[in-house]
Amino acid sequence: MVKTSTSARSPLSPTLWPREAFAWWFSIGVFFVLALSQIVPAAIFVAVLLALRLATLADLKTLSWPIVLGQLAAYGVSLLLLTLLLPALAKRPLTSLGLRAPRATDLAWGLGGAAAMVVVATATGAVQDALFHLKPDEVQVHWLREARGTLVAGFVFLACIAAPFFEELTFRGFIFNAFLRYMPAWAAVALSALAFGFAHWQPGNAGAIAPLAAGGIVLATVYYRTGSLVASMITHAIFNSFTVVLVLVFHQI
Repeated sequence: MVKTSTSARSPLSPTLWPREAFAWWFSIGVFFVLALSQIVPAAIFVAVLLALRLATLADLKTLSWPIVLGQLAAYGVSLLLLTLLLPALAKRPLTSLGLRAPRATDLAWGLGGAAAMVVVATATGAVQDALFHLKPDEVQVHWLREARGTLVAGFVFLACIAAPFFEELTFRGFIFNAFLRYMPAWAAVALSALAFGFAHWQPGNAGAIAPLAAGGIVLATVYYRTGSLVASMITHAIFNSFTVVLVLVFHQI
């Protein structure tokens, strides 16, 4: 028998879901399919570019069009899979999971969440640096500093539009809800936030895990309280845009 969360404070409460929603075996299968969809399409795309000599290995070590386009290709495949699998997994349409037109309260939560995410992520990074001397720098931020011309526009689209949409659908729409089906809301928030932080790990990026996990707590809270993926997407997009503006305009971070 499935033991579900009994919290009724949110429109996302599992007590309102079909009993068979987010079956654990189905959730694990979808997780692995999505993980592969983030690796395989990008790898194939880059391999083709290298084979055709349209890119070099040096292009893969910094921000470049092959990197941007490869990531967009992975997002495209993953989004297609999510739109097909998530409704079957949740036993509800995507609109019931929060992918709907925003209401005034969703916009307010999205804006307030963005401010909170900036504060929480910045404070976590500062504490981490003070205690462990581990800078909360992201590899992508260093790449952005060196980007020029149209590549900047490509990165901005990737970071401020494509990533918030895909990551909120994945980490809040799927992973958070899957955890929420089997545990209290606070535990689902914490675990999905950790997954969000560690998903951004790559060589040289370890310092960003804790600040992004802290930001993930804010994102999951916004989603849980509003039941709106668009609200958390707004929070996520503004946070990323704030970072981009600091780097490009004020040369900070």
